[in-house]
Amino acid sequence: MKIKEFETRQELYTEIPKGRIGFEAGVCKGMNAMHLYQIAKPSKLYLCDIWTDKRPDGADWNKPADFTELWYSNHSNLVSIFFEDEIENGTVQLMRGYASDFLIELEDNSLDWIYLDSAHIYDCISIEIDIALQKVKSGGLILGHDYNAAPDAWGASVIRAVNERIQDGDMIMESITIEKWPSYLCRVV
Repeated sequence: MKIKEFETRQELYTEIPKGRIGFEAGVCKGMNAMHLYQIAKPSKLYLCDIWTDKRPDGADWNKPADFTELWYSNHSNLVSIFFEDEIENGTVQLMRGYASDFLIELEDNSLDWIYLDSAHIYDCISIEIDIALQKVKSGGLILGHDYNAAPDAWGASVIRAVNERIQDGDMIMESITIEKWPSYLCRVV
């Protein structure tokens, strides 16, 4: 099977079946969440982020020099404003904390797709994919962002975690974007 190539992740989202249940891990300011919502038109969308500028131990994050406060602040109020009506009618649910903590609480095989863009540390992304494989239905989608090496930030962590699950036969790579910070789409086997 050939892997489809898309120019942008927004184009990639057209591959997500409409009207299904989705989850985004790593929402930040909510721009990508808005794209996922508008394009995939989910019946339910869980949006999860830690939305904090401090590590769990209270210390500051070790931020690479070219990363701004954009990535490390509490943007939950902004996201709440974007999705005010959807939160009120129950279509969107905001979750503040680590994605793995919320995912583990969901029923197995309850999601149709998940988009991973939170911690890019190998152990974190690897755990998120392992849990996603339990929560996403067979034939569902695991998508994510930053499928590239970033030597000064996360190394090859995302590529390594995704490729290991493909090699294990847990999922099949179907699509990828050709952006500077590529996204991927895998089907759960």
